[in-house]
Amino acid sequence: MKVIFNIRSFALLALVCPGCVDLSVDATTGFDGEGIPAEVESCTGCLSSQELSGELILLVNTKLTNPRSNYTANFPIDGMGRYVGAALYLYDPSRECGDEGPGCRLARVGHLWLDESMGMLSVKDGSLERFTVRDLAWHPERGLWGLSYDALNDEWGVLGLEVPDWGKHDNHVVVGRYTFKPGQVDDPTTDACYWRQSLTALGFVGDQLLVGSAGKPGDGTDAKGAVFSIPSSFLDAPAHCVYANDRTMDPKYYACDALCSIASTFEDRVGIAGDITEAADGSLLATVRAEDVTIMPTDRNALYQMDMGAETPTPAATGGFVDGILAGRDIEGLARIGGVLYGVDPLGLVYRINEPSADAPGVWSVEVHDDLSVLFDNPIESLRFRGATRVVVETP
Repeated sequence: MKVIFNIRSFALLALVCPGCVDLSVDATTGFDGEGIPAEVESCTGCLSSQELSGELILLVNTKLTNPRSNYTANFPIDGMGRYVGAALYLYDPSRECGDEGPGCRLARVGHLWLDESMGMLSVKDGSLERFTVRDLAWHPERGLWGLSYDALNDEWGVLGLEVPDWGKHDNHVVVGRYTFKPGQVDDPTTDACYWRQSLTALGFVGDQLLVGSAGKPGDGTDAKGAVFSIPSSFLDAPAHCVYANDRTMDPKYYACDALCSIASTFEDRVGIAGDITEAADGSLLATVRAEDVTIMPTDRNALYQMDMGAETPTPAATGGFVDGILAGRDIEGLARIGGVLYGVDPLGLVYRINEPSADAPGVWSVEVHDDLSVLFDNPIESLRFRGATRVVVETP
């Protein structure tokens, strides 16, 4: 259930408690202007104005935005509980930059604006300070969605996202958050995603929105990775309800019903490393990793397919994989652009994934296509791409 911890109270205790850790936020005046605060700009090599259109990759940089904080935090808009959240970027993997470097291929769209659109109780309780996004999914009719994590309350959910103007670089992206319905782990009315330790993926396959999890144990759940389906009825008419056992009685926090239903599971300690997208034949395609070296090398991301139209969808290895994946650098974004499959890791390394063809049936190969980290100041501190999705941006 929703539990609020007052981080500022902890910070005050830290200041008077010898040997305690100081969690206080460095002084800041906040932001009360139009556009985006200069302090959250980290992609100094990006386009200064928006020029990208057509079939593109939308990326989310989930590194929290307050460089003045001595712990992970978002940047305050007004000092009253509203924050500048994750940044969205458009990326054109096929654009030629000449001598300009890769900056012509990447352009900021804006930042999530974490404010009263997520509920006044969330503004007042301070929970938006560490709120972030895990992945993105876009559909031409159903719009843009995100997979969210509320660190203060340790709860996952889905987001409805609205970009006011795809032709601008300083949008205040509107956020509607629907936290997965809580309950006891063995209660069938509890959302199947609620107790998962590590939700990693969000993606549309056809008209179906799917969530993926890693092969890690949760609180009272097994260690089998899974694919969950979100009902189309929710996407058509998302709604909030007050959860009876939520002591805050927050009217804009929990989804009314359980959203996740298990579509398929992997074997024990195997699950989705980073993203879900469509395979060339319209089935589900995902990057998968094992948490046990006796199952698969733990530095490998393997590509698995799943026929979501089957009576019992079953994950199956395609034969494609990437070895030598460093810890924390799984291929966490997948998107197909111009018929070509691309993968993106958290520090901006872009892979081109060459799928089997008529000339080379059954043959997969992977090559490094681009490195976006060179566009960011101190990418270790300022860059964490945690998801990608294909979007189509039409120019007026």
